[in-house]
Parts: sequence; C-alpha cells; structure tokens
Amino acid sequence: MKNITVFIDGSDYAASVCDHAVWAAKKLAMPILLVHVLGRRNEVSSAPADLSGALRLGARTALLDKLAKLDEERAVLGRERGRALLDDAAARMRAQGDVEVSTRLRNGDLISAIGELEPETRFAIIGKRGEAAGFASEHLGSNLDRALRSSHRPVLVANRALGAMGSFLFAYDGGPSSERAVERLVEGSVLAGMACHILTAGPAVPATRGKMQAAAEALRRAGFEVTEHLETGEPEPVITRAVADLGVDLLVLGKSGHSRMRQLFIGSTTLELLRACKVPVLIFP
Repeated sequence: MKNITVFIDGSDYAASVCDHAVWAAKKLAMPILLVHVLGRRNEVSSAPADLSGALRLGARTALLDKLAKLDEERAVLGRERGRALLDDAAARMRAQGDVEVSTRLRNGDLISAIGELEPETRFAIIGKRGEAAGFASEHLGSNLDRALRSSHRPVLVANRALGAMGSFLFAYDGGPSSERAVERLVEGSVLAGMACHILTAGPAVPATRGKMQAAAEALRRAGFEVTEHLETGEPEPVITRAVADLGVDLLVLGKSGHSRMRQLFIGSTTLELLRACKVPVLIFP
C-alpha cells in the first residue's frame, strides 16, 4: 500500500507538518509513514584533521580514543533524539483522530531518503523551513530546492500552520507537469471537495485561453467548483498576488513547464515563490 511519507526534524515547522499529514490521511484514508533522517550534522566526526608533529604519539593516541568515544556518544544521542522526535510526532497525529502511523529512523540525507522511499510513497510532505532556518521569513530549508528537484512524487510543502483547506489556486501553464497535475486531480486527490481557482499568467491569446478552459472543464467533470483566471504579467508576482487576493488555502504548481512560467520551477525563483506565498504548496512532478 502507498503511504503519505512525512519527513520531520526538530524545527518549529514539525508540528505543522504533522497536522498537514493528518489532514491528508483522513481525506485519502491512507496510512502515514513518518520519517526522521539522521543527516550529516548528526554524524560529523570529532577527529582532528592533522596533528602530525603537534602531539607526542601517546598523547595523540589518547586524544583520538577520547574523540572516538565522543563520536559514539553523539551518535547514540542523535538516534535517541530522532526516536523521541518520531514518538512525539506520532503521538500528536494519533491524538487528532483515527490515523494509521508508522515511524522510521534513517541514516543518510533527506534527498537519498526521498528517492529510496518513492516506491512506497503516494506523495511526500516536508516543512518549508528546517531546524537551521526557524521562522525567519527570508530563509527556506537548505534541502528544499534539492528535494523538489529530485522527487518523482508530488510534494506538499507545509507552511507555518494548517489552514481551513477550503480552496486552492492551480497555477496552470499548459506544460507537461501541469497536465499531469490535472490528471492526478481528476483521478482522485487530497484536494477533492476544495474550490479551485485555475490561473494562467501570460498573454491573453486564444491558444492559451483554450488550454486553460479545457483543463478547467476536465476538473469540473471531476466534481471541482472551478473559477478561471487569465492574467497578464510576470508569473511570480501575478501568482503571489492572486494567492493573497483570492484568500486561497493552498497553491498547486507543476514542477516544470514549457512557457514563461517554466522559470517558476527552475532554481531560485521556485524558492522565491515558496517564500512569498504564505500558504502550503503542492508541487507535481
């Protein structure tokens, strides 16, 4: 069975990630796989780089023995901390209702974990910011861009707190990822039952309008209440303004495209949009 795979750390966003996961699990009647990755920060060696000539042989050996023990203690503490984070997060989830939660503690890094767990993942949930970033609005998680690039599953990037989840904005550009997003939404999605605003930013030419209208009709046939928006201007400010003005609870993007909106999903501009929009973002590969 596929899981909602949820990655948590010790950041202030962990609680929000848990709440988003419970919301998704209840809507899809799907189990949660809760994962904490013991990354390189937990595995940094204390051994000195080179003490040749600086210490006598006996002193160097004694020091290295002490540092090796310290590394072992740090590794043990890292695992204990990771297990505590998982246990607390699972308890928070189970307290919110009847959800199935399993936990997993992994060594390595987030990117490799995302790839290795993809066969059992329906979609993944991660926080917008990690432990190093906290709530600073100008900082995003250092792994976020790499995680979004590497994932072949949809990724829900949780914001600071779970909202009402009554409506979403779908930034549609007619590219392959946008079309796959339409297919997934039509087949059945965590967004079922939410009102949909579909937005294309670009020239108001018949071809552009026609593709957006076709996507909107497909969503209507699947049961969505859809409002269409065709706006001129650069995609990033247009989308950011629409999220705020329409008061939506979530933003939906495709990871890549073939038009001017492609710039949103390549490199730093993706992060600018994630930073600017104060709602969770669901990104389709």
